[in-house]
Amino acid sequence: MVLEEVFSGRYVGKRVRRVEDGKLVTGRGLFVDDIRLPGSLYAYFLRSIYPHAWIKSIDVSDALKLGGVVAVYTYRDIERYVEPFRYEGVRSEPMTLLASKKARYVGEPIAMVVAVDKYVARDAADLINVDYEPLESLSNPYMAVESDVRIHEPAERNVAFSGRVECGDPVKAFSTASYVFAEKLYNQGVAPSPMEPRGVVAMYDGETLTVWSSTQTPYDLKETLASTLKLGIPRIRVVQPDVGGAFGAKIVTYPEEILVPLASILLGKPVKWTATRMEEFTSMNRGRDLYAELEVAVDREGSILGLRGRVVADLGAYPWGTELPYICARMLTGPYRIKNELVEVVGVYTNKVPLMAYRGAGRPEATFFIERIVDLVSDELGLDPVELRLKNILRASDMPYRNCGGFRYDSGDYASTLIRGVELLGYRDLLKWAEEEARKGRLVGVGLSFYVEVTSGGPFESAMVRIESDGKVTVVSGATPHGQGDATGFAQLVADMLGIDIGDVRVLWGDTSLIPRGVGTFGSRTITVGGGAVIQATMKVIEKARRIASIMLEAREEDVVFEGGRFYVRGSPERYVKLKDVAGVAYQTPLEGVEPGLEAIAYYDPGGPVYPFGLHIAVVEVDRETGKVKVIKYRSLDDVGKAINPMLVEGQIVGGVAQAIGQALYEEMLYDEQGNPLNPSFADYMIPTALEIPMDIKSILQETPTKHPHGTRGVGEIGAIAAPPAIIRAVEDAIRRAGVKTRITRMPVKPEEVHQILRLAERKA
Repeated sequence: MVLEEVFSGRYVGKRVRRVEDGKLVTGRGLFVDDIRLPGSLYAYFLRSIYPHAWIKSIDVSDALKLGGVVAVYTYRDIERYVEPFRYEGVRSEPMTLLASKKARYVGEPIAMVVAVDKYVARDAADLINVDYEPLESLSNPYMAVESDVRIHEPAERNVAFSGRVECGDPVKAFSTASYVFAEKLYNQGVAPSPMEPRGVVAMYDGETLTVWSSTQTPYDLKETLASTLKLGIPRIRVVQPDVGGAFGAKIVTYPEEILVPLASILLGKPVKWTATRMEEFTSMNRGRDLYAELEVAVDREGSILGLRGRVVADLGAYPWGTELPYICARMLTGPYRIKNELVEVVGVYTNKVPLMAYRGAGRPEATFFIERIVDLVSDELGLDPVELRLKNILRASDMPYRNCGGFRYDSGDYASTLIRGVELLGYRDLLKWAEEEARKGRLVGVGLSFYVEVTSGGPFESAMVRIESDGKVTVVSGATPHGQGDATGFAQLVADMLGIDIGDVRVLWGDTSLIPRGVGTFGSRTITVGGGAVIQATMKVIEKARRIASIMLEAREEDVVFEGGRFYVRGSPERYVKLKDVAGVAYQTPLEGVEPGLEAIAYYDPGGPVYPFGLHIAVVEVDRETGKVKVIKYRSLDDVGKAINPMLVEGQIVGGVAQAIGQALYEEMLYDEQGNPLNPSFADYMIPTALEIPMDIKSILQETPTKHPHGTRGVGEIGAIAAPPAIIRAVEDAIRRAGVKTRITRMPVKPEEVHQILRLAERKA
């Protein structure tokens, strides 16, 4: 099955407006906090005020006396009803859903108050008396491995796990190298900061537990509820309403998503909880927070012979994000032909909110690290950064290519894409322009990065396609979008395949009662894997409709052609029946050997991931007086496979770039040495607004179709992966024009740091 055989071209590849937006822009979207159930109670969580402390006792008696309070639960009250979270393959104690004996981070839930409204619940929480015994606490993984303090008893020196990624002969590579360069790099911890905080509503009617949650993975939540609750609930249904952003932080099941349903079961009433922004900063998983200590072996011409070192993950208080440093280490060689690697991977506990996926999940860190290393080699050897990359980058003849981490790059000509991108994006012209501006006294810098990333993995995704009796179509996806526009993409696929108007396609998702099993939205997999399932289900429906049409046309099934919404006899296009007519017969007239109805379910196995790649260029301006950096131009050339909807693709790339600007220049979750959060609000934690995003953004899409029937690669995380090293290099370039050579090894680049470098240059002058 190839692209041309499946799609008519009426919608696929076109800039179709999002079908989801009508309800959202008119305020008719339904988010968790919009759900109002009669008689609903409200939950509030008392959270630890210490990063590390024994919990000696909890006295809830005063809270229970407050009018309107229905219940207060501590771990002692719930332990017989729920299983704790347990972590396999790491040195860890279980995580009880309410801290039982020890609190390990500021924000860890200790007690749940349920009251008639959220204000009473909040007031009651202030009346709970917790007797803490503070313990020495740690916020730096390097200090944690030197400390005798154990955050988890089984984890000596607070090391949760260690391993390595290895290939080739790194010892020989380094022993024969002409040069060895070393650098320590840091990709700082950031807050995912979705527009909509987490929220849960639960209702148990004695037979069915219905849970509404702002989640990316409702099917996982359903299974976790079934395995964690020890109450024998007959039926569990999870609904994902509209979700106001997630970025990976809503993949996992949080304790609140179990505790709120438990309260509904125990109290026999609906219970609702919506997080405050402060709660999100202190209890929603943070992203990134990886360190890399790397050495690179290079020959005299600049060929990279090997890479070695260590990737250290600050896991925070619990081992949720254990896969992230491994993904980073496995993608660390990036798009380059580096055949010798030895990288240790270490996960370390600290007294901070747990680490977990955030847009890119290990790939932004890997790209930042390897692109910084390549720029280091470029600077040390005095080689042009483009020429150095061309010397080491993979060619089309290398594909498919298995990198040192075991990932099998599927296709692509990275070298020609780099050459084409430099030309199309005007890299050399931008450098000349920056030099001209420097002569006028303006500090402008240009930086580039080349990336490859891994997307669209398994295990599978599901879809159901049903042609209704009136010819309109309902699509149910097991993938669960949270704002990316995937419903539009699914509708484009189906409308093109069936030859109908896109307005006649309705797309549903996020309800576990609609389709038996789905996986969810993460890893840029929704259109690629979810769309594959939609295509397969649609093909099944077409084949069933073909059988019905053959009966209606009194022709052999193999002689019936489907095209443009019609079935006709091969060679006689004038003998046809419309899809709508076939649907009517399918539901109204029993046919021998054909079951009534016209629907099909498909489970699509992607057969392994695919790998987007491309070139990004950033242009920044540095204010000489303040050190403030602003991105003023941005260019990208991305190979996205097939673009189902170029407008959606560009939106995803630009959105990722916006978050990358935050990563590079503004955002960082700050803690003191003990693990107390220092900036848990938007008053002190800056995310970029429209004012920080350049108006001059140019995105060019390159389309090399993949193995999938629609040819896509997955694009949701590209911008967040590719942009940070390009921006950082541009800052270095701007500072160089002030007469200072500098190397930036961590983010964000703060104005005071740039200001200090510039003042130093003035004093030397």
